[in-house]
Amino acid sequence: MGQLEPNAEALMQRIQGGTFDTAWRAKFWTPLKEDETPTKEYLVKFLDREPAQTHSPVGVLTYVMDYPFFDTDDEITKALMRLEIVKPLHHDMTMVGVRSKIVYGPVLILDNTQPPPYADPEEAEEYEEMEWSDEEPVEWNIFNDRTLIQSLIRNGALVLMERADVFVLRGDAALRKAKEGHCGSCRYFTKDERGGLCTAYYQRTGEDAPIGRSCTDFYPRPKTEKPAADRYVLLGADDIYIPPYTANALFEVDGSETDWLKELRQEIFDKGLKTD
Repeated sequence: MGQLEPNAEALMQRIQGGTFDTAWRAKFWTPLKEDETPTKEYLVKFLDREPAQTHSPVGVLTYVMDYPFFDTDDEITKALMRLEIVKPLHHDMTMVGVRSKIVYGPVLILDNTQPPPYADPEEAEEYEEMEWSDEEPVEWNIFNDRTLIQSLIRNGALVLMERADVFVLRGDAALRKAKEGHCGSCRYFTKDERGGLCTAYYQRTGEDAPIGRSCTDFYPRPKTEKPAADRYVLLGADDIYIPPYTANALFEVDGSETDWLKELRQEIFDKGLKTD
């Protein structure tokens, strides 16, 4: 995974160039109208955007980014898309003198109190003259979808409500018992005439697809479906449950980086930061 696949490279160019059509939007989120009773799993509002309702965690981030956040299972590409969401927020913190860090799990990606490695001498000198507030540094964690949602809530960029009968993000006993994700047993997995379909991402998948093992939208399918609740719960940052198994592929048991993560960190730097 040292280099972006050609299709992932093309995807990033289309996303950054804004050339996607908008037909996909209605699948993932719809504007929340005043005279409409919401029914989907999540109510969401990002900064000054109009509020919306959506059905899954990936739907939340698709709304936040307003680009198809779902159209790849390549982790490097996803990490770059998460980076694109937080870079403007990180920059805003710099403009008002608030210290800000972008991290990927325990790995520091960018610290706004330090000039980036590619800064020229004149730009680096400007950093030395900047004054910073005494507030604790703001931290944006792009490790996965859940840590990003958690960061956006904690730092006041995102307001998110989960329907009372849904525990995909809050994580009840059923999710906490899960040792890994599993497409075939997930609430978002359905079978149709073409095989398996993930209704979180609206992508084809198999019951034992490897991507399901660490999917951050995974939630065990209830044995008995309950009626949808008519109320929603406001989520705080600490309400977002981060399943331990989502980190297994990226870190050793002792917390050290795997070789794969080292490659990913370099790709984030090469493909993400140097495009500023």
